Amino acid sequence: SPLFLYIFLFYWHFLNALFTVEAPQSLFTVERGNNVTMECTFPVNGKLEFRDLSVSWEKKNESKPVYVLRKGEEDFENQHIDFRGRIKLLKENLNLGQSLLQITDVKLRDAGVYCCVIFYGGADYKTIHLKVKAPYRIINQGVVSTGHNEWKLTCQSEGYPEAEVIWQNRNHEDLTDKASTRFETGSDQLYRVTSTLTIKSGIDEIFYCIFWNKELQENTSA
Repeated sequence: SPLFLYIFLFYWHFLNALFTVEAPQSLFTVERGNNVTMECTFPVNGKLEFRDLSVSWEKKNESKPVYVLRKGEEDFENQHIDFRGRIKLLKENLNLGQSLLQITDVKLRDAGVYCCVIFYGGADYKTIHLKVKAPYRIINQGVVSTGHNEWKLTCQSEGYPEAEVIWQNRNHEDLTDKASTRFETGSDQLYRVTSTLTIKSGIDEIFYCIFWNKELQENTSA
């Protein structure tokens, strides 16, 4: 009857209002190759009944199942191949109302938004954003003489996300508009950035090339 349906819907919304999943940290930034543990929490009153608990982690908008615990039993059958062998749920923390998902050897492709869904009496979810970086740590430099007091200076590095290259002299005057910069990407998704500055200068001058990663607010100089 319509009355029964109304009561059922009211009860369902009331139940879910009592059951709330939280994400203590909504953004994680991790370096490629490292491990990361993302967390969402849920209410547990008394002893946790594993048979009543289902946990699902998935990559939002990509339909990539990351981890499934169905009524207390782990299910890896439908886990996306991107995550095989790199995912662990720290089950000992479930008793504390913590769903801790560990990703080992983080890849650039792991970046994105993850959904943590919990079914335990009620149902709720939270989203967590994972950013992956690969700093431009090593800068390879080259100097070639192209004539009397004429030089071609090259700086090359690789990382992620895309970086801007800034050139300066010893007085920190900006020479970037005199340089040309080329970007390439490989199968590993890293940006290979090569920047060349052609300049007239005495041999005792000093020049700096700075790889500025605007998104991460990081820079490396040589």
